[in-house]
Amino acid sequence: MKITPFEPGGTKTFVPLLCPGYHCEDVRTMSALLQIMDEKSADHPGARMLATLDHVGQAFYTSGHTIDANELDPFPDDDEVIGEDDVPPLPGFATRLDRLVKAASAVTLDQISNRLWWTGEDRPSFFALQDEPDAILDREDIYIQAVPVSRAWEMMAAFPNGYFHGDFSPMENLVLTRHLEEAFGYALFGIGASYIGFRRTSPFSADRLSDLAAFVISLHAVSNEPDLLWKVRMTLEASDLLFLAYIDR
Repeated sequence: MKITPFEPGGTKTFVPLLCPGYHCEDVRTMSALLQIMDEKSADHPGARMLATLDHVGQAFYTSGHTIDANELDPFPDDDEVIGEDDVPPLPGFATRLDRLVKAASAVTLDQISNRLWWTGEDRPSFFALQDEPDAILDREDIYIQAVPVSRAWEMMAAFPNGYFHGDFSPMENLVLTRHLEEAFGYALFGIGASYIGFRRTSPFSADRLSDLAAFVISLHAVSNEPDLLWKVRMTLEASDLLFLAYIDR
């Protein structure tokens, strides 16, 4: 395993990262990734840690395009970029967060209901995903950012994603992450090209667990699977982690 620190704008990626962090290679399991994040968090008081998950190259590509498409970063002034070889100034994280929050203000929970799929082409089902989250890690190439926020949902601005038709947009992903954190105590910790990951931060009562299961079901297409609420509830109870595929099939 190799861990290399980087500064804001210091990654040679399709879109620059706005926060300092770590480039990790050969991280084989989700538990190993979470351990690294917990250890590095101690070096960044006042920040929350956000990791990339699956298909890192694709995730950077869609992040860059959705940032542009949704105008989450301001365009440089004419006098800031002189020629073709000049490097544009790095956008401010606070500015992007403010723009993302304002854009998400028009999004309701109803707009993200019945949008996700229980399974899809060439990807694990919801239940398989919870059982085997290691399968979605881009193990050779993971970026962890130390994001200067107090609430985990605000980290969505550090790596906005959701670009293609049918996917959750960055604004919809923000509404999703904010609701899971505020209503159920599930904090965003990772996002990739297809998946988004959450970590439970507080104990659950039986009623609250049932409410979470009902919310997870409401995000997905209607299913006739028998005992679905019970199955989702048992799956959620078995782990402190929750993963969702925020993409269309």
